Amino acid sequence: MTSKRFWAIMSILLYVVFVIVAILTGIIAPKQVGLEWTIFWYFTAAGLCYYFYFKNISYREVIYYAKKLGYHKDDLVSMVSKLKETQDVPDPDHPRLFSPFAKVPLSVVNQLTDQLEAQAKDHDIPRYR
Repeated sequence: MTSKRFWAIMSILLYVVFVIVAILTGIIAPKQVGLEWTIFWYFTAAGLCYYFYFKNISYREVIYYAKKLGYHKDDLVSMVSKLKETQDVPDPDHPRLFSPFAKVPLSVVNQLTDQLEAQAKDHDIPRYR
C-alpha cells in the first residue's frame, strides 16, 4: 500500500467516525442546530479531513526526499527562506507519525518539497508514492 493511499484511508475513516459520532450523539442534528449549521459542520469536517490528508502527505514527502538525499533538520532549515521563530521544519532523523498541525506550516513544507523534488530528480531518486 502506498503512503498516499494509507493517508487517504485514514482521512476517510476519520470522517466516517465523525459522521457516526455526530449521528449517534445528535450533537449537530438539524432539529437542534438547524439544517444550515448541520450542513456547515459536515462540510467543515470533510474539509479538515482533506487538510489532514494533504498535510500528512506533504510532510511525508519532505521526510522521504530528505532521507534519500541524506539531509538532516539543519540542512532543511537552511533551505527555507524567512522561517519564523514559531515555525519549524520536518526532522528526517525523528519523523512523527502525524504532521504537526501548526508548528510545520504548509508554506514551509511546500518550499522544501519544490527544492527536494528538483534535487531528487537530479539524483534519479524515484518519486514519492
